[in-house]
Amino acid sequence: MNAIDLEVIYQSTLQIARELTVNMLRTGYSTIIKESQDFTFAIFDGEGRMVAQGIPQPLHIGPLAAQVKEIIRRYRGKIEPGDAFIVNHPYQACQNHATDVTVISPVFADSRLVGFIGNIAHKPDLGGKVPGTNSGDATDLFQEGLLIPPLKILRQGELNTDLEAMICANTRTPEITWGDVKAQVNTNTYGLGKFAELFNKHGVDRVLACWQRWMDICEAELRREIAKVPDGRYGPETDYLDDDGVDLAKPHRISASLEVKGDTLNFILDSDAQARGPINLRPCVSRNFIECLVKMIFIPKLPVNDGLSRPVRVTYPPEGSLLNPRFPAPVNMYVRPSQVTTSVIMRVLARALPGRVPAPGSAAGGSLSSAGRHPASGRWYSQYEILNGGTGARPDGDGVSAMDELVVNVMNTPVEAIETEFPVRVERYELARDSGGAGRFRGGLGVRRQWRMLADETSVNLRMDRFKFSSPGIFGAKPAQVSKAVLNPGDAKERALTSKIAGLRLHQGDLLSVEFAGGGGWGDPLERDPERVREDVARDYVSPACARDVYGVVLTPDRDIDVSATAQLRREKSSS
Repeated sequence: MNAIDLEVIYQSTLQIARELTVNMLRTGYSTIIKESQDFTFAIFDGEGRMVAQGIPQPLHIGPLAAQVKEIIRRYRGKIEPGDAFIVNHPYQACQNHATDVTVISPVFADSRLVGFIGNIAHKPDLGGKVPGTNSGDATDLFQEGLLIPPLKILRQGELNTDLEAMICANTRTPEITWGDVKAQVNTNTYGLGKFAELFNKHGVDRVLACWQRWMDICEAELRREIAKVPDGRYGPETDYLDDDGVDLAKPHRISASLEVKGDTLNFILDSDAQARGPINLRPCVSRNFIECLVKMIFIPKLPVNDGLSRPVRVTYPPEGSLLNPRFPAPVNMYVRPSQVTTSVIMRVLARALPGRVPAPGSAAGGSLSSAGRHPASGRWYSQYEILNGGTGARPDGDGVSAMDELVVNVMNTPVEAIETEFPVRVERYELARDSGGAGRFRGGLGVRRQWRMLADETSVNLRMDRFKFSSPGIFGAKPAQVSKAVLNPGDAKERALTSKIAGLRLHQGDLLSVEFAGGGGWGDPLERDPERVREDVARDYVSPACARDVYGVVLTPDRDIDVSATAQLRREKSSS
């Protein structure tokens, strides 16, 4: 196949995945779809190997790949044109957590099964012990909502109405939840037509050959880059989760090492035993986002497909561990250990490739869900928001503020959308001063957001972390500031909250404030350009006290740099 056809066919495949993403964005019902964009589309070949993805959400790619393979295994010989499958079970077919629901549609050409379209989309409520489903203190999988093994939701184009009735009977928001499921099914069906056009234009065998060739290209290019890294073992690096939401005094360890040998990478993961609470992480989820991290560092301009999997191995601790839990351990807070795992992976990669890898991000991005009866309509609502810390500093620049981890690619929910749809008022939404880790290059800042409750009663869930262990910097940088949540700040009823809250009852007029940690810094903060420190103070990113005490930069009352005092202070700090 010549280079032009190779590029045209593959770019056409990528465009279909992107077009499906836009279609879902326009047809989804919930704000978690329309605004946060917490969903992913990916294309697979007939053997279940990933070919292409739409707007990437790395935490979804591993489950999608595992689910396609499980459907092939379970339904071999019984997959027909017009079928579609639905699944959300974290153990039977590897799902992140039960509120992520997958729809997979087989692609046929000339009566041959040649591929699959898969998508995962989060649901604002799917039953469970608390409104919003995901409980920060769940102690087994069955408290985490409706569980769906791989089942047919379409049979040769006909909707399984019994399955529709079951899903709607197990959610507090049936119209919204089922509306999102319909959008997933219909968007996949639309995609089948686009692939029929692609096959008719270029020929089935040429399209399949192009897909295979691109997997081989990505594998070869990744191996070429890995081979440039000196052989050896790097690490271990260790980080901690605050707690599991059940035992609030016990932190949970995650560690990683990297073994480089020739043109292969082997990440060796370790962790404490699986938690009673819902911070456990299935291996099929973490493997693929680790591959995505490798791609971002080694071959950022090439696409994500199955070729990336071949030079990368991941070794896990034994079953019964936090990173390899045993059924029915709860998993609804899987994003928190994913982010901490990302932190240790980035740190071992930074050891292997100094000067090419950013500091770890905040690992503090978290979710807030609230639910109750809307005072205007009397109907049940379920609000779900995902909020961000900051990214880690880069070897040549500061981190990005109000942006999530490398493996979490979701959007913030605009204030206007929240206040239009739900009985809350957002009273503050801003960057949190001093939240980024100090360094030669500063970590990105986290956000502060405050919600005033307008309904008579609201049930709130917090699923967060980094209240105790903030993101560490690298190469001499300082750790980031920790996150915090406060109920009714500045009021006589002020109360500090823990990072994981389930079913907190709030009343009309209560104010909830959450401040997210920033990303880690890169390099010694005493080496930061004083002018950049002055600019940070002027923009209110850094306080004058932090400028002096951490960066060793003295400012005059007019906020100019006192050059001689700064030089003296930095000499004193360097020698101490």
